[in-house]
Amino acid sequence: MSARVAHPQEPHHPAEKPVIHCHKCGEPCKGEVLRVQTKHFHIKCFTCKVCGCDLAQGGFFIKNGEYLCTLDYQRMYGTRCHGCGEFVEGEVVTALGKTYHPNCFACTICKRPFPPGDRVTFNGRDCLCQLCAQPMSASPKEASCSSSKCPQPPIDMSSS
Repeated sequence: MSARVAHPQEPHHPAEKPVIHCHKCGEPCKGEVLRVQTKHFHIKCFTCKVCGCDLAQGGFFIKNGEYLCTLDYQRMYGTRCHGCGEFVEGEVVTALGKTYHPNCFACTICKRPFPPGDRVTFNGRDCLCQLCAQPMSASPKEASCSSSKCPQPPIDMSSS
């Protein structure tokens, strides 16, 4: 007795790779493909949501599932330095609820940046280094930061 097979066997083919589709345009990706996390893009489709610039060659940010170039991300979500007004990225200093570049967080009088870990005196209006915050002496010339470390000349308080 011979057995009959209900369905003829398919010839053996190696497993085909699943088709990868571009996250932006939905078309199948062939050739060079860019993968960002779990999503795939044609190189030409990986662009900034706001300005449309090419993101494949430079840095980018992901915000709310959207891909943004550094400039648009900063413009829309960035933090500005309270000292110079430019955007801050990387190392920052936060003091009294304000954000600064490390070199922009400086003594109001002598303009020297505060070294990390140094004591800063806030007098209600200004941030002062230890030298400039020293109590005023009787001599007007010694009232300001007169140390050789301070680049500013002493303030003449006699004209006040």
